[in-house]
Amino acid sequence: MKKRAAKIDEFVELSIEAFESDNESVYEELGVSKDEYLKDKLNMIKRLKMKSLAQLNKTKNEEMLEIALQKVQSIIASASDKLKEGLEGLIRTQSPQFQFRNIEKLDKDDLKELLSDLDVIEIIEDLDKLEDADK
Repeated sequence: MKKRAAKIDEFVELSIEAFESDNESVYEELGVSKDEYLKDKLNMIKRLKMKSLAQLNKTKNEEMLEIALQKVQSIIASASDKLKEGLEGLIRTQSPQFQFRNIEKLDKDDLKELLSDLDVIEIIEDLDKLEDADK
């Protein structure tokens, strides 16, 4: 990580120097054209930004998966057969391989794996609708 930060710092320093002097000598020292150098560094910054966004999204998705998991577990623990049937129907429509499994026999890891294969946002919304309909 420090190596990347050093490269970014070096890029910023060289870019500032190049823009201030508007001199090709900075790029000649590096053995590249100005356009090629700036294009390469801009692409590097875009890649770093994408990695950062991917990490943020991963954290957000894990949090949403945990919310869905808690909702599913609370439905399983509830005494409402209507809710359980609704949950099973919901999962079966989105995950055909689930058809021959009993949701009450799944452990936390199995549920997490099942939910990670599905659209978590849609599952949370549908679970909320199920719970609201049961009230």
